[in-house]
Amino acid sequence: MVPILPFDLLLLILEYLPLPGAEVQSKANSICNDLQNSTQNAIYCCSLANREMSRVAGRVLYRSIKLTLQKKVNSTQNGTESSCTNWKSELTSHNDEADVDEFGLPVAPHPLLSALVCHPSNTTYTNVQRLHITGYLSTFPPGSSNQLPELLANAIRLFTCGPQAKLQSLQFTPEDCHPETFVQSLEVLSKIFDASESRSSICLRELHLNHHAFDDENKARLLTQVKGLKKVTLENPTRALLQALVANRDGRDTSSQGWLYHLQTDLVELHLTNNCGSITPGVLHSFIPYLSHLERLTLGISYSLADKDVFVALAKLNKLKSIALRWYLQLNSPPPSVFIEEWPLPALELFQVGYSSRSLQAALSHKNARNYHRSHTHSHIHTRSAFIELDEVSGGSDYAPDPDDACPLCSWVEKVTASSPALQEVIFMDEDKDYDVDEQSDDDEVEEEHEVQTRVAIDRIMWMMRGNMNSVIEEEEEENVEQLQETDSNL
Repeated sequence: MVPILPFDLLLLILEYLPLPGAEVQSKANSICNDLQNSTQNAIYCCSLANREMSRVAGRVLYRSIKLTLQKKVNSTQNGTESSCTNWKSELTSHNDEADVDEFGLPVAPHPLLSALVCHPSNTTYTNVQRLHITGYLSTFPPGSSNQLPELLANAIRLFTCGPQAKLQSLQFTPEDCHPETFVQSLEVLSKIFDASESRSSICLRELHLNHHAFDDENKARLLTQVKGLKKVTLENPTRALLQALVANRDGRDTSSQGWLYHLQTDLVELHLTNNCGSITPGVLHSFIPYLSHLERLTLGISYSLADKDVFVALAKLNKLKSIALRWYLQLNSPPPSVFIEEWPLPALELFQVGYSSRSLQAALSHKNARNYHRSHTHSHIHTRSAFIELDEVSGGSDYAPDPDDACPLCSWVEKVTASSPALQEVIFMDEDKDYDVDEQSDDDEVEEEHEVQTRVAIDRIMWMMRGNMNSVIEEEEEENVEQLQETDSNL
């Protein structure tokens, strides 16, 4: 008989694996994610080995629960309807008919439902450390037709306040839902933190929300009562939320202070992603007094923010180790000397920059420069060798861009990180990468093919002009002689 390891030892082995859905900030993100998916599949296979492995693997797999409700996609085949789903590595479920058959709830069996079973022997909820709600939720108002809001509120109460509760990360990022879907959950969170005398008794440390969770003043007000968070991610922050972040900053009553006031002693990561158009220079600078402990910051796209506005604020955050910004071309950006002398980032280790490749190409006036940058791989100054490479798109021509045609994105990154001696990695993220092929029209393909044929003809002419004309003439004369000889023989 093969010896079986003790339960405690097996648990230590499997718990060493990373949580599913954990963010990995590295240039090898795709490799890490693939490895993570295979890891979760391996744990699932372990659960089928024997009873002991099933107990251990179940506890590990329940660490992360993801509820994803998909839109129903009907495809008629032989008179029957079928729906397609996508399975993830996390404990998740896809219920294409949730609104109709289950009143907005996931179809059983589902890990979220299993963790909420009221039974003295059920301690599954004590394993849940991450809860992620996404997809297309019911658009019916909370009630008998949509019971998901009540279910989520009960889950948060149990996962956060239950005996030995361990919920550390909560994520609400649905594609669509009723405006009141998360109100009950936010009320539970606000009451939990108000009733708790010690922040150490609350295990929740990360909160990730999109606009469905803070698109009105009531939701924003409830969020300001959630304290003790170390990481906050807000997608497409609205004006109401931004006002709640720093509301009544000059007031003496601490209960009426903004959200950042209550988070300032614990918050080390703040991520404001995607559309941040409501963030003006005044709003950004109002955040700074409450971010003295911040180590990681993300700012999405906001055309109201110039380089001066952003880096004057960032230079005041001495502990920043990671920054993620959205770049756009600015004609009045200060010279490198200003960044080095006035806006240094000495603690910066990781710099992530998002950009639009289509906007970047449109900013280049020189046609050869545009072709050059289509095949150009953005890199930091230590690895950048673009100026000495041949242009692959132009058929290997000897064109090399002059300094005026240098990649403005790479030049900007080198400029803003010039005063960062601790910098270890720069990551470029092209937001248009998925659209380059899909948006290419037939006319564009015909034009590119015509350009290729034209370049081939020009290259042949240039080759002939560089001293190969004589060989071409000799070849043609030999062909004419052979044809004459064949004609004479036939005669």
